[in-house]
Amino acid sequence: CARRLMKLWRAARIQSNDPVEAWASIVEDPAKTAEYKPRRGMGGFVRSSWDEVNELIA
Repeated sequence: CARRLMKLWRAARIQSNDPVEAWASIVEDPAKTAEYKPRRGMGGFVRSSWDEVNELIA
């Protein structure tokens, strides 16, 4: 679910000022990837700012 991935992203960004390191901390941790990967494609909307979304997809 997008909500879970955004929650992981926001927590990772608090821990790391570098977006690349924050993303790596999510995708390189098997427990974290197991939280969001099985739920991909199931839809759902999450409120976010334009800046946050641009940073995540960049």
